[in-house]
Formats: sequence, structure tokens, C-alpha cells
Amino acid sequence: MSHTLTERQIVLTLASLAAITPLSIDMYLPAFPAIAKSLQTSIPNVEISLSLFFFGMAMGQLFGGPISDAYGRRPMIIIGLILFGISSLLLSFTDSIEMFWILRAIQSFGGGIATVNVSAIVRDMFEGKESARIFSMIAMVMLMAPLIAPTMGSLILKFFDWNIIFIFLSLYTLFALGFYLFRFPSVKQERVKVTPIQNYKTVLSHKMAMVFIVSQILSSSGMYTFITSSSFIYMEHFHVSSGQFALFFALNVTTLMIVGRINAWLVKYKDPLVLLRIGMSAQALIGIALFACQDQSIYVLFPLIGLYIGTLGLIFGNSVSLSLEFFPSISASANAIIGVLQYSVGALMGFTASSLHDATLFPITGVMMVVSLCGATLLLLGSRGYIPHHGS
Repeated sequence: MSHTLTERQIVLTLASLAAITPLSIDMYLPAFPAIAKSLQTSIPNVEISLSLFFFGMAMGQLFGGPISDAYGRRPMIIIGLILFGISSLLLSFTDSIEMFWILRAIQSFGGGIATVNVSAIVRDMFEGKESARIFSMIAMVMLMAPLIAPTMGSLILKFFDWNIIFIFLSLYTLFALGFYLFRFPSVKQERVKVTPIQNYKTVLSHKMAMVFIVSQILSSSGMYTFITSSSFIYMEHFHVSSGQFALFFALNVTTLMIVGRINAWLVKYKDPLVLLRIGMSAQALIGIALFACQDQSIYVLFPLIGLYIGTLGLIFGNSVSLSLEFFPSISASANAIIGVLQYSVGALMGFTASSLHDATLFPITGVMMVVSLCGATLLLLGSRGYIPHHGS
């Protein structure tokens, strides 16, 4: 660990970079009707921009990971944030849905280039249980973004037009870039040649690493299904106001923060794999309960959704830490694979739930149950031969 940085500085700096993604997703959710009206289009057309955002993030990580492993984390973070900030500013001036789609894809591509480095930097600086603990702490701080983002979006809409949301994102990016440049020195890493195909082949052919990666992707895709359908669940199905929607959404995310903080403490005493198994098993059971109770009132569904999302606090940090332990010299490439699968499968599951839409919660809760069951089954069966590893 660098002697020039405190643990708090490391966590806050990296969390401020990682928070770009949830801010970009959750902050504009309440603005969908306003954007549709302004651009003279439908809300489903605006929803397409969310899927494009997931796709752009995936492509940005796929592109940026190997280059970061070869040329360093710092230049890629700078390039990615500049691209994200400029496109965010341009989004505030767009007057057509087609240009909105294009700029949204460019914005997320830059975000992917920058954020793929966050987990890689942690892997450069820490190992084992310590890396799992830092991942959990970063996730806990980062989750302040989705906690407050819908409320911030609703508040902006109350006094200003939707365009201000993207101006805010541009200013936040400028702040995050400045904070990183002046507070976070370059971190020593093992440099490799730019061999993206070989890097990705190395990751994808590692059976145990892929067990951790794919099981995490399946579990997290349930959250993306919820995010994509959250406005329907609360505002249309349960008929809550936009302000109440922001509150319910924030409280659901709060459970993830709480469990993440508990995990950061538990990982000092328990093996990350043990905690990961507990988290995925719990999510699968809650997924079954969520599906079985889909016709119940909001007072039943709301806490179940919160618990379902909360279990990811035991999943994210431990899974990423276990996965990256196998790839110390190409950790950004490995993290790119995680990002590509996470956003792609998340977008696919969200699209699947939307395409099966029948004005009930059956498709949404069904997808959430199935992916969590598949994730838990894969982990429990596939990780039985796991041997702790600290190098590739």
C-alpha cells in the first residue's frame, strides 16, 4: 500500500470515480417523462438510452482494460473522464432522441474506460482478505450515489429542466477528475504488452475464476432487472408519486450499503468465499419469496426487494476479490470481462423482463428469481475445488 495515502483517501477517491456509473443511471430515471416530452418521443424510446448506456459501459471496459494493463491506470482514467464529461455536457443541448442515444452511448463508453481501472487499482495495492475489505468499503461509499441520485434528479426537475441533470454530471466528472489528479498519485503496477485477445483468453479459460465471475454476473443481473423496471414497479403498479419513488428506491439501496459495511467487518474474520456463498444462497431464497409474493401489497414487496438487493453487499466485494486474485498482471483486463458480462447480461435481463411485460410483476420477479437461483447453484457446485491463489 502506498505510504502517501491513507485508507480513507484511497476509498473516497476510488469511490468517487466508481460513483459515475450509478449517478448516470439513477439520476435521470425520474426525468424519463420530461425527456420524452421535450424530445417529442415516447418513454420506451427514452428507456432505450438506458440499454445503450449499459452497452457503452461494457464496450468502454473491454477497450480500456488491456490498454490500462499496458500503459497504466492514470492516462486511461483521464481520457475516460474527459470523454464522459464532454458528452454529458453535449447531452444537455440535444434536441432529438437519436442524438440523445448517440451521446448517451459515447458518455458511457468514456465512463467504462475510466471505471474499469477502479478494481484494478485495488488489486495493484492489496491482496486477499484486505482487497475484499477495501472493495466492500468502496462499494459502501459508492452506493451513496444511487441512494441520493433519484432524489437529486427529482429535486432538479422541480426547479429546472431535465437538461440540468446532465450539466450536473459534467461538473461532477470535472470534480472527480481534479480530485483524482491532485489527491491520488500513480500506483505501481505490473506492466504487460497490449495483447487484449490473449488477456481475455487467459481470463475466459480460467475455470475457477469464471465460476466466480459468472455467478456474480447472474446475481447482479437481478439488480439490473429491478433498476430497469423500478419506475414501473413503484410508480405504475403501486401508484406512488415521483417523490415517494425516490424514497423507496433510496431505502432499497440503503440495505445494500448496510450489508456491505457488515461484510467489510466480517471479512476480517471469515473467508471471502464463505461470505460469498452465504450471500448468494440468501439471495436465491429471497428471490423465491419475492416471486411467490408478487401479488402482495407494497408493504410485503418493498422489504423483500430491499433484502434481495442487500445480499449483493456480501457478493460484490468478495466475488471481485476472489476473481482478480488469479490475474495480478492483467487485473484491468479481468475486470473488463466482469464489466462486459455484468452490463450485457444486466441489460439483457432487463430487456427480457420488459419484453415479457404483461402489466403484472410476474416477468420481473420471475427473472429476478431465476438469475439468483442459477448464480447460487453455479457457485455452490463450481467452487468446491477452490484453492486460494495469489498470482497467475
